[in-house]
Amino acid sequence: MPYRMRKVSRKNCYRVSKKTGSRRVFAKCATRKNAIRQMRLLRALEHNKDFVPNAATNRKTMKKR
Repeated sequence: MPYRMRKVSRKNCYRVSKKTGSRRVFAKCATRKNAIRQMRLLRALEHNKDFVPNAATNRKTMKKR
């Protein structure tokens, strides 16, 4: 599924949505950096359903110390 990032208004807001089909919106008013991260996460989930971000596992190991 291709995703699209589009600038919403004069503010620093971007919207992330699907290009085809239902045109579902995944992020409504995200910064450019967060919108790019959202698109990368969606692509990772598309190609690997069991994908788990490294940040979640790193937080758990830091708490144990």
